[in-house]
Amino acid sequence: MVLLLVVAAFFGIDADVRVNLFLLILISFGFVFLIQWLIQKRNTNQLKAMHIQFELDLLKSQIDPHFYFNTLNNLYGLAKRKSDNTSEVVLKLSEVMRYVIYKGKKDRVSIEEEIEYLENYIELQKLRLNKETTIHFKKSLLVNSIEIAPLLLIIPLENAFKHGVDSLLNDAYIDMILIVDESKILFEVTNNFKEKDANTSQGIGLENLKKRLQILYKDKHTINITKKNDIYKFELLIRR
Repeated sequence: MVLLLVVAAFFGIDADVRVNLFLLILISFGFVFLIQWLIQKRNTNQLKAMHIQFELDLLKSQIDPHFYFNTLNNLYGLAKRKSDNTSEVVLKLSEVMRYVIYKGKKDRVSIEEEIEYLENYIELQKLRLNKETTIHFKKSLLVNSIEIAPLLLIIPLENAFKHGVDSLLNDAYIDMILIVDESKILFEVTNNFKEKDANTSQGIGLENLKKRLQILYKDKHTINITKKNDIYKFELLIRR
């Protein structure tokens, strides 16, 4: 820039022209720096988005594999006994796995699809269990065409079976409530458990869920967990 001004002065360009030339050069350099900053910011945002997507994919891949191993073991036992339930277990398992593999890759699914997945999971668990378990699922869908991130509601239901039903010899129950309206999605899961298992950690699954919710619904969700006597209650509220 200084060199150009010196050259301009050498050739006798008057002061006003030199000032205008200086301003033009200054604006040009500012424009170049702005373009470079915008490109860098775009690249940073792209890397951040890629990192978030990678983290989401990793969290999805951690959906409890313990359930599938147990189901396959039970399926093996049913097949050996030539049980009439064998084919039904195979069908339900395929439906559950199909949802996880195909729908789980999507950013959003309809709330009806997520409900169907939960119901298939419940039916599969009923076929697995060798004891009487009371399971209620109350649904109130006051609006249509609502979408939600897939595989969000399964974690508290998995925990209700793993840390509740499986800890009890009898009289186990799970009560579920799902309310969807114009302003919110509310999901509640209540179950009983054996008192000595009260301090059993909910483990990776719950932490997984909290991380996904923080990414997907950062300032639009709340989780409330209460544990009193032998009753465990999980509440998830997603504000729309």
